[in-house]
Amino acid sequence: MGLEVVKVLLKAAAGGLFVLLFAALAEMIAPKRLAGVFSAAPSVALGGMLVTAALSGVSDVRQSALGMTIGAVAFVAYCLVGVPLLKRWGAWKGSSAALGVWLAVAVAGYLVVWP
Repeated sequence: MGLEVVKVLLKAAAGGLFVLLFAALAEMIAPKRLAGVFSAAPSVALGGMLVTAALSGVSDVRQSALGMTIGAVAFVAYCLVGVPLLKRWGAWKGSSAALGVWLAVAVAGYLVVWP
């Protein structure tokens, strides 16, 4: 139990450090609308993966990276169908349908990667 708490604390610290570094990098980028590319999610993912590699090994990092990749592909699918569905069906139905697309792509990705 104690080691798990240490892992979580190290991941939080590493993620926070990368958030600060990426925020500083984003301040230097023009146009500012691209600054979100370097926001919290990639920073926390990178920090978490570094701590996982140090404490648990590369195979755990590989699994995390595959999961993040599948989630990113599903999120892109959600974004691509979300706008047209929102325009067509409104907020509740459109976002629910887009969430269904996200779920379908994510489940399909996991079934392909981890049969």
